[in-house]
Amino acid sequence: MGISVGDLLSMDFFKDFHVIAGHKGLNREIQGVSFLEVPEGHRWSIGKELIFTSGYIFAEFEGYLDKFCENFIPSHAALVIKRGSYLDKIPEKLIEIYDRNSIPLITMPYSPSWMTVVNQVNVGVLNHAIQSLRIDISQGPGCYNQNYKEQAIQKILKTLETEMEFPAFLYDVTMDKRYYSSDNFKKASEKYGIHESDYWSPQLPHTSHALCDCIHMKRYRLLKGEAANEPRISWVTIPIESAGVVQAYFCVMESRKFLDFYDEYSMRIAYLMLQGIFDQQVVARDASNIGFENLIHLAMESTPADARQLIYQADQLGLSVEQPYLCILFRHDQDELDIRSHRTSMLEAFKRCRMNRIGRVAFLSSTEGVILLNAVRLSPVNKEEIRGLILEFQKLLRGAFPDVSWFFSFTGDSGDLHDLRPHIEKCRKVLNIGRLTDSRKTLFDYDALGILTWINIPEDELGPLLKKLQKLIDSEKNQELLYTLKTYLENNLNYRLTAEKLFVNVNTVRRRIEKVNELILVHWDDYVERTKLGLLLQYLQPGPDSIIHLKERRNGS
Repeated sequence: MGISVGDLLSMDFFKDFHVIAGHKGLNREIQGVSFLEVPEGHRWSIGKELIFTSGYIFAEFEGYLDKFCENFIPSHAALVIKRGSYLDKIPEKLIEIYDRNSIPLITMPYSPSWMTVVNQVNVGVLNHAIQSLRIDISQGPGCYNQNYKEQAIQKILKTLETEMEFPAFLYDVTMDKRYYSSDNFKKASEKYGIHESDYWSPQLPHTSHALCDCIHMKRYRLLKGEAANEPRISWVTIPIESAGVVQAYFCVMESRKFLDFYDEYSMRIAYLMLQGIFDQQVVARDASNIGFENLIHLAMESTPADARQLIYQADQLGLSVEQPYLCILFRHDQDELDIRSHRTSMLEAFKRCRMNRIGRVAFLSSTEGVILLNAVRLSPVNKEEIRGLILEFQKLLRGAFPDVSWFFSFTGDSGDLHDLRPHIEKCRKVLNIGRLTDSRKTLFDYDALGILTWINIPEDELGPLLKKLQKLIDSEKNQELLYTLKTYLENNLNYRLTAEKLFVNVNTVRRRIEKVNELILVHWDDYVERTKLGLLLQYLQPGPDSIIHLKERRNGS
């Protein structure tokens, strides 16, 4: 992205620069600056330069003017000659050839230094790039919204391709969303077999070198099969980071040629604008987190009379109370650690995980928090995917808080904000029962708990029942007794039916139950206790392979 000759000359600094030939070429693009003061100078032209000269080359080298005109290179943007230096008059032959090729021939004042002039050219290019990439999309009443972000990114990418003729691409890590300046980027990717992640972490044979270390701007060049020193295609990538976390990857494809100096200039400006958009997103998200947390507490405590307030507060955050969410509860085991006092570290860990793309987090107390995932973006709900997301976040929390154990529970059901309280209570029940029944595990699923999730055994009774069975559960040699006890209860304390079910002698059953009586105290006449014990054994599912089964359960698999 350079600047046209006409646009440059319209700047106040260039008001005394006079076009004396080639007026039809004022729309020619300037992509760099060079100087012509030696006979070989024209050979070093690569195209689109604004060439400056004092006229020395034409005045002092006999025959050079004829040679220059005979070997005229029409790819440069314009030629600028200083007035009153070495040429009292611009040669007619020079005027004629620039007119014929519609390339501007310009004279300039004697006094400005070359550095001053070149700096003003760069200022012109910079201002033109900023003006072209300028975002004037209205954000509406709020300070930030997703629609503004998407429109702004799309405008920047499309402007880059229009001005530079290089297709551009941005991958938004936080939202798992892709933006393209046009289909040209996709077509080039398909043509050369480049996968999306190759643009920032290429797996194909390639070379790379840094263009700007401070923003990690890097050029990648794929190598061409057997001709390992011949590039196939190249692109330039800049990661967009905020608070040390990569928010997006910004790429420009060099499918036909390399970016020149002014193109890189423009890409840097585009990067700064994109960086600003993502910084604004992070600040807005952090600022809105307190508002989201207040919304969650309101939803937890609201009554039908609070419905209007709930809708209003959700609307202020750009949310809908009708939006379906999947609820995940988390908790830690150290009363002295208040997660609300470590909000920054908690949110930083959340930003680094994939759940951040589709969910929000809120703290319910000093030890407990909730994550609401967008159920629409999870549709259909895949429990293994949810488990993977939770384990990723759990790992990040362990890294931030190495001495703390983190426990999670979820149900797999979705509901809107009106249903939040019963969903969280359900998750709490899953987490509490799960920790009682299997202290080694840290992730509990409603469906995995089976019958215990819908029977109403109070937690203060469930604990003692489990403790009563602990001698049978912890000893592998007692697994046979545990399975016999389960079958005996299922058959209403009938020895004969139990023996038939187990394919053993009745006396064998009697001996085993006597052994159970020696190890644990069971009130066989208490129907309620027997029922609760039987239901608990239904969950534990002891059986012929129970030695393996319960050993795995205790190990947290």
